[in-house]
Amino acid sequence: MSSTRFSPSLSLLRTTFRPYRRPANRKPHILRLSSTSSTTHKPRRIRPLYVWYGLVSGLGVLTGHAIRLFGSPLPLPVPGSREDQLYLETLASDADKLDVVKSMRAQVHNLHTETRLQELVERRGGWIELDHSGCIAQVAEDRDRNTRTITQQAMAGSRGLGVQRAFWNSETKEIVAVVWMGGALSGWPGLAHGGAIATIFEDAMSRMVAGPNMSIDTISRPDTISVTYARPTLILNFYVLRASFSKPNLYQTAPPPDPESAKPWLEAPKDFTKKESAAPIWTPTVEISASLESLEGEVCVRAKGIFPARVA
Repeated sequence: MSSTRFSPSLSLLRTTFRPYRRPANRKPHILRLSSTSSTTHKPRRIRPLYVWYGLVSGLGVLTGHAIRLFGSPLPLPVPGSREDQLYLETLASDADKLDVVKSMRAQVHNLHTETRLQELVERRGGWIELDHSGCIAQVAEDRDRNTRTITQQAMAGSRGLGVQRAFWNSETKEIVAVVWMGGALSGWPGLAHGGAIATIFEDAMSRMVAGPNMSIDTISRPDTISVTYARPTLILNFYVLRASFSKPNLYQTAPPPDPESAKPWLEAPKDFTKKESAAPIWTPTVEISASLESLEGEVCVRAKGIFPARVA
């Protein structure tokens, strides 16, 4: 029995033992081991939606506080209280630091001396500072009695007129005053009431007619006062009031003559065009022009008043 020996061919060996070739388009698979200790987390980005929620919430809180302050503002200090005195001291210090007050005081001859104001006016001309720290309508003889209930009671204290600095020119007869608009003088929220502004103008004009050292209750009330509001006047601010005589004397020597009859051929008793009437009384008057300006020089209010001239 013969034995057959198997001998593989060269081509078969090449096919069987061909080395493995990795496909060109296949990426190698890399095994990564994750560990909780070495893992780093990327910080999360703040989503725009959260930012929007924060803005809306903040706007709502601010709007609520604004409505509460406008609708129900914080209580103002009562005039004469300890809190009111502290506010007045702060206002006085702030008023003395204003540039307009410093400029006017640089032109003043004498401040708060024992010399009577009338003697000082007669002896030296120019600017003098009036001692009206609380109200321009008040003088030394009126400090123990309330003659003007509006300005000395309703508009008193830091919530009203606060403190004032007034300067009088004895030569030109004009007044420059720094006035305070307190929180109680508001009409609309944040804006000063027009009636309060008109009252301040009337007191300043009355002071000009009465003079620097006489009570304004000794003069007559104004015949007319016209007020023009040019810009809003804000509360809790200082303003500069300027007033001067625009027409110092408007004397009328005699009443105008009666008009001639339209029918001169009629007798006087039958001329019905002439009516019996009492002759009007002509009195001298003065006209005062005033303005209320902001500290930056912007005119907020203009006023003009006609007063009966004071007889010396």
